[in-house]
Amino acid sequence: MIFITGGVRSGKSAFAEKYARELGEEKIFYYVATGVSFDDEMKKRIIRHQQDRDNQNINWTTVEMQVKVPEAIGQLSNNAVVLFECVTTWLSNVLYTYEQKNENSEYIDICIESMQKQLLTWRKQGATIIVVSNEVLDELPSQYEEVNLYRKLLGEFHQWIVQNSDEAYEVQFQLVQRWK
Repeated sequence: MIFITGGVRSGKSAFAEKYARELGEEKIFYYVATGVSFDDEMKKRIIRHQQDRDNQNINWTTVEMQVKVPEAIGQLSNNAVVLFECVTTWLSNVLYTYEQKNENSEYIDICIESMQKQLLTWRKQGATIIVVSNEVLDELPSQYEEVNLYRKLLGEFHQWIVQNSDEAYEVQFQLVQRWK
């Protein structure tokens, strides 16, 4: 498992896709897209990411996922590469679903634990997992309880991912720093 984080528009997605390409053309590539086109800016970002993938010499199988991992990628071989893009958007989806469906307080923990279990399962199956996330933890605490909860959950999930990763990178201004 490889963790890649960085600021918004830092080059982390391009680095993650390049890393995947370097694993070899014989691999089966899955792009787990968590973005939801809820406004014009997000629609443009999704289209840009789709175009970036279309311009590569990789046959990506794109799997859209808001909260739960689709069954289509539940069972993978050791020839699979999963690029999970991205943790911050996925966690936002979890929190949004939690609020909209008026779920009980355990819902968030169940979702995070389920994702952790899925990442470990893919790893045990021999797949290479590239997990991308945004680095938003350098900002000052917010006056809003929800934002601070999001940051807390994201920080804890990042720590878990890094602990269970073989490699960890931070990308800023297209410059890559390997931390693990």
